[in-house]
Amino acid sequence: MRLLVVFLEEPRPGRLEPSAADILATDKAEVVYRAKIRTLLSQLSGLEKCALRFCYRPADAHDSIRFWLLSEIMDHPSIQLNTETTDFKPQSDGDLGTRISNAAKNAFDEGYQQVALIGSNCIEISSRWIHAAFAQLNKNNQVVIGAGHEGGCYLLAMQDYLPSLCHNITWTGSNSNPGVLQQAANQSHPVFQLPELRIIETCADYQSTLSGLLGRKFRNALEDILESY
Repeated sequence: MRLLVVFLEEPRPGRLEPSAADILATDKAEVVYRAKIRTLLSQLSGLEKCALRFCYRPADAHDSIRFWLLSEIMDHPSIQLNTETTDFKPQSDGDLGTRISNAAKNAFDEGYQQVALIGSNCIEISSRWIHAAFAQLNKNNQVVIGAGHEGGCYLLAMQDYLPSLCHNITWTGSNSNPGVLQQAANQSHPVFQLPELRIIETCADYQSTLSGLLGRKFRNALEDILESY
């Protein structure tokens, strides 16, 4: 059994990505975040033989998160995800490494044999890359890592619970990959690396996204959400 875990936050007004709101000509940062998640969900369409879990913060946002994401999935034809194999779990307390580690442990404790975890800062990832990550988890590779273009990770996949690696992962563009790879080498964990993808963190990242292949999809999502406010 396979599970994809998506880490995200409730898009509360005033909390998220003010620089992104500035560069996209809106003072509503939560709209930018919603547009990014809608684009990511569309990118993940076509997941096969894989359950989906949204791992959210804050812990008391279950109803809000569930209503938001299920509405996205059911109301937008571009998003093709199976709600029957989708669930929602709060992130644990602690720093990001602890939260990733606990999410992975819970998944393996539930009986999943392969677990992939992603953040919400990379909308270039797609079901194709998720399928590729699971396909590379085999007798030759115990771990799969998706590297950001300037550091950080957009994906960590495992077929065994490896807490030391979880604690070295960050979804941002900080230079975490060498630490993860070195940790895996030190513990003799064979690693497969996916191609680098862009992690959206700075204004320059947003500008590049808007001018790239997903620019139209992302901007359409932004404009549609703004119209509904």
